[in-house]
Amino acid sequence: MTEASIHEACSRGDVDAVRALIAADPAAVDADDEYGWRPIFHAGLWQHEAVVRLLIESGADLAAHDGYVMHYASEVRNNKAIVSLLVQYGALDAHVRPTDDLSRQFLAAVFLADAARVRSLLSKHPRLATAPDGCGDQPIHHAARSGDTEVVRLLIECGADVNARTPRGHTVVYCAGGHGHLDTLQLLLNAGADCDARLTNDAKTLMEWLAQYPDDARFTPIAEALRRHMAGA
Repeated sequence: MTEASIHEACSRGDVDAVRALIAADPAAVDADDEYGWRPIFHAGLWQHEAVVRLLIESGADLAAHDGYVMHYASEVRNNKAIVSLLVQYGALDAHVRPTDDLSRQFLAAVFLADAARVRSLLSKHPRLATAPDGCGDQPIHHAARSGDTEVVRLLIECGADVNARTPRGHTVVYCAGGHGHLDTLQLLLNAGADCDARLTNDAKTLMEWLAQYPDDARFTPIAEALRRHMAGA
């Protein structure tokens, strides 16, 4: 079997196949596929909790690629069980500055879309709304990627910058619109986010980026909302 087989097995949620592949080659647990995705990225994205647990117990590196396993898992709706599992096993470590337990609590609440906990922490520690994590992303980037509109609203009310960029040059509107989150995008636009801001890595606006995927139904309402906004409707 090839290393790619473990990624396919993780996408299918085939626990027995994943276990056999790891037994045959323990290094497969952290093998990158052709796109730089780890097996646990696939398992988390497709909501296969048992596979995620097996990969963790087999030593999967949760900090790989700047801890992006948290991003992929949290972008999926109704995926709190897997996000909670990742938090439990330390997947936030790549995002939290050393010894900052308060940031750990806050980021956990953001990734879990726990609006009540986010509200409570912000009421006592408003600085958390704009505090970058260990990778340089701000809480509003994480919440926008996940489409957590209420959490995004709370962050904006507490001073989060709707035009903040990640170190990779991703805008907040890209984090929302590029993941198909219409309600979150609309909130950002209404709050003054610049939909014409260009991504640093390829100099595209969100609309230009969306044009690369004309057949992706997730992006049709996003593009329509952007056109209405730019037309002043």
